Amino acid sequence: MAMGGTAGPPPGASPPAPPGAASGGPNLTSYANSLSKSMTIQEMRELHRRATADAEAKRTELRLVLASRYRELVGSSDEVLHMQARAKELDDLVRALPGLAERLARCAERIPAAGADGQ
Repeated sequence: MAMGGTAGPPPGASPPAPPGAASGGPNLTSYANSLSKSMTIQEMRELHRRATADAEAKRTELRLVLASRYRELVGSSDEVLHMQARAKELDDLVRALPGLAERLARCAERIPAAGADGQ
């Protein structure tokens, strides 16, 4: 039975939020005193166990999300490096086009026109 003769929350129920939690300034001492009056030691241990398990689950979830995002980031950076190499190749080819066109024109000038020699 709970100290002070008051019944605790039903099994599995969450305790009330700390006073002032919504305003960001809970008075933790009075919250702890309130819990000690409304919950048995066993209920407090169970609450602590659940809170610890929930916190560990959240840490694990966060680790997995971060690992996934990191893999995505590495994959994206590999794609960017690949695209950079392809863009450099394309830039080199485009820069070479005027010279290639010039060579083609010189070659075309050296080839006699078809039928010019009477064939």
